[in-house]
Amino acid sequence: MKLVRDLLTGPDGVTWAIGRVASVPTLFSGLGLPFVALAQGQTLDFSALGVFYGGVAGGVAALIGLTNHTEPKEGS
Repeated sequence: MKLVRDLLTGPDGVTWAIGRVASVPTLFSGLGLPFVALAQGQTLDFSALGVFYGGVAGGVAALIGLTNHTEPKEGS
């Protein structure tokens, strides 16, 4: 549970970071998307999948970066 707390809280280690918490469903749905497509018999376009993963990673990084200054800092 310490790993989950460290991944989802701000620099103080106590307050939930909204950018990190909001990104979890997006990341899990993106990781599961190829498996759902294959289970339905669809083909995968790996170049489009790479663009999708790059976009998700960039969006999550931007969300965390833009909300990081609003989080309580360690020791405050």
